[in-house]
Order: sequence, then structure tokens, then C-alpha cells
Amino acid sequence: MTPDHGVPDVGERGGGAVSGPIAIAMLALLAAIGLGIDGARAAQGLATADAVAEEAARAAGQALDLDALRRGSAEVDPAAAVTAAQDQLAAAGIEGTVTVLDPQRIRVRTSITRPTVLLGLLGRPEITSTGEADAVLVPVGVDGVPR
Repeated sequence: MTPDHGVPDVGERGGGAVSGPIAIAMLALLAAIGLGIDGARAAQGLATADAVAEEAARAAGQALDLDALRRGSAEVDPAAAVTAAQDQLAAAGIEGTVTVLDPQRIRVRTSITRPTVLLGLLGRPEITSTGEADAVLVPVGVDGVPR
């Protein structure tokens, strides 16, 4: 600046200039933040998918076959178990499949797809998280001890 008028000299740089290394560091920092957000979203999706699968499997495991109970056997009613689990999935707004593996075992698999923040720029616009849970009936005697 010239001392008499406070006007910058023609050869002097104006404020706000960013050096090359700072620009590269800022891009790296933004990339790290974006990947961190996408990673957290993936982990959150995984936890949600597992939790919903567990709840749906529990609901299915409570749909007992009353005729089998009268005969002294703990078994699920396959149609009622699938319906109970699908109702739970629908209430959570999550897609999934329900399989009755045998009269005492139900498996629920869930899938959640969420958009990405930074990975979309790299060709991966979504992250899919899956969860799985089994409900296993454990017969309990009148004394409260599992048989």
C-alpha cells in the first residue's frame, strides 16, 4: 500500500488468496469428513437393520400354534408367524424376508438402502445395510426350567 492514500499498489496481492497446499489440505479434510459421514450412516443402517430383524423375529416367535401347545409341543403357526414378522417390518418401514426354518425356528432378514454423501461422487450413490435374526422357541417346563 502506498503510505499516502491507503490504496494498494498494482503489484501487491489482494486478501483472500489461498495457497496450493492449503487448498489441497481443505479438499482432503472435506473428503475425510464426507467419508466419515458415509461410514457413520452405514454403521447406523447396520444397527437398525439388525434391531428391526430381531424385533420381527421376536414377533414371529410369539405366534404359537395352539393345537401343538395342547399336545405339549411348542411350535409356531407358520402363517401367523410370517404375518406377525411382516407386520413388524412394515411398521418400521423396512423391507425384509421371513422364513420359517422349522416349527421352532424363524429367520428374518432385513435390508436398508440409504443415499451416500461423498461416495455418490465416486460412483456409489447408495449404501445397503442388511440385518438378520433368528427366533428359536425354547420349551419351558412348569417349573420354569428349559427342557
